[in-house]
Amino acid sequence: MQQGHPRHKQLRRARHEMYLHNRHKAEGVWTAIKNVMTGINNAISVVGKRIDSALGINKQMSAPNVDYDKFEIKDIATDMFRNNAGIVNKK
Repeated sequence: MQQGHPRHKQLRRARHEMYLHNRHKAEGVWTAIKNVMTGINNAISVVGKRIDSALGINKQMSAPNVDYDKFEIKDIATDMFRNNAGIVNKK
């Protein structure tokens, strides 16, 4: 007994091939978009570097000389409730 019209098999195969074709084209479009965005980013960074060099801006800034051993870690709860700070006293 026949399961379905033979044309259905052909149409289903054609739809699947069209799906694969469209997916392949979409991947190409996304690759092209990524390449364009990368090119724009590279162009902007080159222009930014030229502006920085023209203005004499140095991106490498030295860190301040701070002796962190002098600082002690304070207890937050002690600071919050010292002299009842933040608590309204009823008189």
